[in-house]
Amino acid sequence: MPSSLGRVLVVEDEPEVGAMLLEVLVQLGYTVELADRGAEALRLVPALEPDVVLLDLTLPEMSRIEIFDHLRRDRPTVRVVIMSGNQDAEVARATLTSGAFDYLGKPFNIDVLARVVAAAVALPT
Repeated sequence: MPSSLGRVLVVEDEPEVGAMLLEVLVQLGYTVELADRGAEALRLVPALEPDVVLLDLTLPEMSRIEIFDHLRRDRPTVRVVIMSGNQDAEVARATLTSGAFDYLGKPFNIDVLARVVAAAVALPT
């Protein structure tokens, strides 16, 4: 079996969107885990040791900020890409200012998704 291009944790509470991201990223050659809640995502991080976390902007139970804070403390080298259906430029700017690697709007452009994940994985840790 060929080695993975990198490890990606997808944190998405919409099952259809999560399944699509999982399928696309696996086809591209990544090792992928999927979580639909922040607490579940944080439990998966130690075992997966993701290179990239694709994090939905709005999740039930735990905010993006809380998840971000945990990741910065426990895995400071992981790159976080925020995903949102909110197309507001201010939201994207604030997300990037808070330390996210990038911001992806929904619906996804698969080519852009592939480029962003590849760029995030390629960064040295």
